[in-house]
Amino acid sequence: MSERRDRIRAAAERLFAEQGYENTTTKQIAEEAEVGEATLFRYVSNKRELLLLMLGDGLDQTLRMIRDEDARRAPSCATPQDFVDRVYAIHQARAEFYLTDPDNVLRYLQFGLTAGSTLGLESIRQGDEVIAITKAVLDTADDAGLLLPGVSTQAAATNCNGIYIHEVLRTPVRDYQPESLWDRMRARLAAQIEPLFPGLRT
Repeated sequence: MSERRDRIRAAAERLFAEQGYENTTTKQIAEEAEVGEATLFRYVSNKRELLLLMLGDGLDQTLRMIRDEDARRAPSCATPQDFVDRVYAIHQARAEFYLTDPDNVLRYLQFGLTAGSTLGLESIRQGDEVIAITKAVLDTADDAGLLLPGVSTQAAATNCNGIYIHEVLRTPVRDYQPESLWDRMRARLAAQIEPLFPGLRT
């Protein structure tokens, strides 16, 4: 990552946090980053992409942490509950990322689904990575004979990702508190994942 890109991302993060996304201009971000607007537009084409850049880097760090933590847990994973807890840990970390900046993470998710830019596609890639991590956990459980026969681990992992997307999108619509996101996700993940494990003690 270039030093200028770093400064632009940091400036956007500060100003979006202080003034809000709607009240911040690309000119202000360029001034804060000590670059010209023309330089800023070499890295992003509009303010939406600044948000994608800012939060995308943070989500990539979260995904690395999720992978590292899951790799740490994997060797001692043996029971159905162990596998279920790994799935919960993956998605709880994602919910915690949301809480770092709920309004802008919501925008990031919305823009990532609609922007059609290279940076917008990064948001899609990150969702696909969460699906892949979840699927890998469920595949290992399946290989160990712990899942019901015929379970599509891809479909189950994709549904878990959909739960996150749906709960983030409906938080402001239903006037839910952002802090309730994980509790809502946890209940829906339990309904999706726990029935796949016939040996799970409930």
